[in-house]
Amino acid sequence: MTDKSKNNIDRPVSLKQLADELGFHSSSIRKIVVRRGFTPFRLSEGNNKPLYLKASDAESFKQQILNEQNNKITPKAGISTSNISGVYLIEVPSYEGKNRVKIGWSDNLSDRLSTYRTLIPDLRVEAVWQTSDAWCERAALKCAERLGRRVHQELFEFEDISSVLSELNDLFFKMGIKNKYQKSHGKAQQSLPADARTSRG
Repeated sequence: MTDKSKNNIDRPVSLKQLADELGFHSSSIRKIVVRRGFTPFRLSEGNNKPLYLKASDAESFKQQILNEQNNKITPKAGISTSNISGVYLIEVPSYEGKNRVKIGWSDNLSDRLSTYRTLIPDLRVEAVWQTSDAWCERAALKCAERLGRRVHQELFEFEDISSVLSELNDLFFKMGIKNKYQKSHGKAQQSLPADARTSRG
């Protein structure tokens, strides 16, 4: 019985099964897995054979996705998440090597970003400028249009995302609005600070 349990624990998990469990499309699951550093393999030769992950890798991958999907914005003390509004800038993965960015405004940032993470698990939130003024989105879009190529409504392609982010930070700083997402040791902090007054733009 112990050997049987051990076999179940060590049994490879198919990417199709992972896609079904996590709600991803089967055609995109391989890219999502590889992007997170896991190496899928086939149990037998042939390009059309199904891909698998080691059981331990499958569990780690599922936990990583769960952490990402639960990674919601934390509001300032005393403010409901549903009341946080603002302009966001998210990097959308492009498997063609292009730097694509989506810029938009929402009156409920927490729900909007959570929805995007479910649809596009690989996205990276690069900026959140907290403001109740929806017109700020138009200012950001105009600035982005000047710096890059508009692909579709709120979607742009840029040669260098960091320079665009710098210009938009300057634009919002002039309006007294700071970017609530900070870069720390090369990694983006994934929440708003508990006290916005201590945040650095």
